[in-house]
Amino acid sequence: MKTLVIIGAGFSGTVTAIQFLKHCPPGGRVILINRSGGMARGLAYGTNSAQHLLNVPVGNMTALVDEPESFLKFCQRKDPSILSSSFVPRKLYGDYLSSMLDSVVESAEDVSLQRLATEVCSLRPDQQGAVVELANGELLRADQVVLAFGHFAPLNPQCVAPAIAAGCYQQDPWGRDRVLPDANKPVLLIGAGLTALDVALSIDQCNSTPIYMLSRRGLQPLAHRSHGSDLTPIIGASERLLEVEPTAGNYLREIRSLVKAGAAIGRDWRDFIAALRPATAALWARLPEVERRRFLRHLQPYWDVHRHRVAPETYNRFQEALTSGRIISIAGRIKVISPEGEGVRVSIQRRGSDQIEHVDVSQVINCTGPNSNLRYVNDRLITQLRGEGLIQPDTLGLGLHVDERLAVKNAAGDASSWLFYIGPMLKADFWEATAVPELRELAKTLACRLVEGFCLKSSAD
Repeated sequence: MKTLVIIGAGFSGTVTAIQFLKHCPPGGRVILINRSGGMARGLAYGTNSAQHLLNVPVGNMTALVDEPESFLKFCQRKDPSILSSSFVPRKLYGDYLSSMLDSVVESAEDVSLQRLATEVCSLRPDQQGAVVELANGELLRADQVVLAFGHFAPLNPQCVAPAIAAGCYQQDPWGRDRVLPDANKPVLLIGAGLTALDVALSIDQCNSTPIYMLSRRGLQPLAHRSHGSDLTPIIGASERLLEVEPTAGNYLREIRSLVKAGAAIGRDWRDFIAALRPATAALWARLPEVERRRFLRHLQPYWDVHRHRVAPETYNRFQEALTSGRIISIAGRIKVISPEGEGVRVSIQRRGSDQIEHVDVSQVINCTGPNSNLRYVNDRLITQLRGEGLIQPDTLGLGLHVDERLAVKNAAGDASSWLFYIGPMLKADFWEATAVPELRELAKTLACRLVEGFCLKSSAD
């Protein structure tokens, strides 16, 4: 029996499994492995909070390329009032993915799915494909393997060492060992992106003292429009950027020019960001490494807040908390952290000022976002793959390198015949391949290629 092993059962792994099962000829087997045990959930959709909403409207969140209304129909079976433009809880999306996985298993003919809640310790090639070693020592043989791991815990800034020593620091706000902060004591969040927004609003539900949100630039999340645009799509925006010399500065000037011209005729800046989406991989590929570094250093925070927006309801809750003073946004950097009573005192230098101010908090929570630099990931499987040269981490710390088939490249730059990757680490080569609209396309393409590989092996045998 030909076997495909998929490591990771968040969105990417689940949808790849669904597409493979839909297209695989009889006799195939999929083994879906997830360390946490929760299948079809992952970090994003594992929450049980109704306050955690999707950051994309229902109409653009189908997981299946060829069934564009599948998520909308699923939602409307639960609540007929839900529209294509609605923003719904992430938990509902996890329910949707789980339901689709169950459904395709029931309808698949002579194709099996095995779900394992365990950790993969190592992957090594053999004559058949690969040997997969599990945490209990069991060995699985696979013809092909898909890595579908998602996010890793944020890296620790050097300044937080005293908070760690004082037991007042959380590296991963979503980690299994996280501790809820004292509801009567202030908290400091390092970072002001989508992670910080989720954490701040979660704490705000039960906290009676300020939540400080600290970032270098003081940028804050932006909202989607409260209703869909009836205007026709923007034509020619990406083509203009693809024609200029590929530098971060040129891209910025062209986008500003487009947005300014569009505003004069009533077009929203969001329309232009959306218009660039199909071309972002090509725009990224054109940039030489020095320009990529320049973009990451100077422009990425601004791109992120405009590109990765939040549901209007979430944004309104955040703005209300800011106005009332329950959440305090600070632009600056941490100079010193020192023990103070049952918590720590954080000395902050505000942006554009030489003055130092102090805040006393019970906890410091790292909300800088997931770490994608695989050189600094302390995970048994990643350590083994990295140590044996089976993967090639990106020099910019954005993920790992693959070829156009999503085959993983080894340390020498050669593409694997048996190992593939899908997930946010594709950012290294494709930049924007981190969200549902891009990943669902890639999942189907990868699954169909894997099916072709199975068929070729079967005919050869």
